[in-house]
Amino acid sequence: MATKPRFPVWIAYALGSFLCYGITNSLLGALVEWSHNNPTTPVTAPFVLWLTMGFVGVCASAGFKVTGRGFKGLPSRTFVWVAIVAGITLSAAMLTLKLGLSQDSASRGPIVAISSANAMLVAIGAWFIIREKLNTWQLGGMLVIVAGIIVMAFSSGTAASTRGLLYGLATMVLFGITNFLLKYAGHQGSNSVTTAAILWLSSGVCGVLAVGYCLIRYGHLPGMQQASLVLWAVLAGVSLGLGMLCLKLAVTKGPGGPATAITGSNSVLVALFEYFVFAHVPVTQKLIGMGVAVLGIIVLSLAGARKVATAKTAPVAVEQQR
Repeated sequence: MATKPRFPVWIAYALGSFLCYGITNSLLGALVEWSHNNPTTPVTAPFVLWLTMGFVGVCASAGFKVTGRGFKGLPSRTFVWVAIVAGITLSAAMLTLKLGLSQDSASRGPIVAISSANAMLVAIGAWFIIREKLNTWQLGGMLVIVAGIIVMAFSSGTAASTRGLLYGLATMVLFGITNFLLKYAGHQGSNSVTTAAILWLSSGVCGVLAVGYCLIRYGHLPGMQQASLVLWAVLAGVSLGLGMLCLKLAVTKGPGGPATAITGSNSVLVALFEYFVFAHVPVTQKLIGMGVAVLGIIVLSLAGARKVATAKTAPVAVEQQR
C-alpha cells in the first residue's frame, strides 16, 4: 500500500512560486539601481519581460504540438479572449509595478505588498460575478489589507513616495483583474495550462509591439543598452513565467487559499533583498503597514480555504481535459 508523502507537493509548488515572484520583483527594483537610475529603464525593462513571456509561450505551444496535445481544455473560444485580456492586464501590471519600484527605492517591499493585496479584489469579483459568498474571515482579511494600505499611505511624505504608492495601487488593480479572469476561466472549466500558455503568448505580442516600436523610432531599446540589463530582465521574465506555472500547479494540487498566501508574501523577500543588497530600509511606518497588509493577505487566503473545507456539498467546476 502506497504511503502518502510527508511533504505535500502543493507546498513545494507554492514555495517555488513565492521564490520566483520574489526574484522577479527584486530584479525589477534592482534594474533601476544597476542602470544608475536611468529614467527610461523603468519603462523599457518590462518590454523585455513581455517578450520573454512570449518566448515561454512559444516553447509551450511547441510542446503542445510535439506531444499532439494542442490547446485543449477550453469550453469555448470566448475563453481564448479571456486569456488574451489577462495577458494584456498582466503586462500592464508589470509596467506599473516597475514604475512604482523606481519611485521610492526604500519602499520596494511595501509597494510589492500593496500589489500582492490583489487577492482582495479577486474575492470581491468572485462574490459579485461568480456569486461566491464571503465569510466573516474573508471580510476581516479585506479590512486588515485596507488598514495596511492606509498606514503606508500616511507614511508617504514625499511626492516620489506618493507616486510609488499610487503605482502600487494601480498594479494591485491590474493583477486583480488578471487573477480574477484566470479564476473565472477555471471556474468555467478551462484547462489551467492551456490558459497560461495563451496568456504568455498575449504578453509576448505586447512585447513584440513595444520593442518593435522602440527599435523603429530610436534604433535601440532606451535605458537597456547594456547587455547585462537585458539578461537580468530576461531572467526576471523567465522567473515570472515559472512563478505563474508553479502557482497554477499549487492551486490545482492543493488548497488555493494557503498557496496564494505563500505566494503573496513575496514582498518580505523583496524587502530582505533590498536590505542586504542595497541597504535600503523602509521607514518604520511603512514596515508596519507592509506587515499589516501581508497579515491581511494571509487571513483572506486562509479564510478561502476554510470556506472550501466547510462547503463539501457545493458543486465544483471540473477542469476539462479534452
